Amino acid sequence: MSFNYGREEKKWRLWKEAEEKQLRSLGVSEDTIEQLHTHDWAVFNSDRRYYRRLQDAGTYLEEFAEETAPPEMKTVEDFLDSIENQQLYIA
Repeated sequence: MSFNYGREEKKWRLWKEAEEKQLRSLGVSEDTIEQLHTHDWAVFNSDRRYYRRLQDAGTYLEEFAEETAPPEMKTVEDFLDSIENQQLYIA
């Protein structure tokens, strides 16, 4: 999952312009519209930070999983070579 800031900001601005146009047609004051705009912009930025951190955490977890993945074993010898416990190996 990737968060494209430019694309999401464009979608937000189009949505906000349509909402503000509708609010003006309903007679809502410009002060109230500006307050809503400021609040919604703060929410948008909060979401952006959340999704960016979520993406960073996902990338970290993917890298960690790759580092800790057991090697692929194709033969019995590969399997026996991967056993680190001597008693288990002897058994």
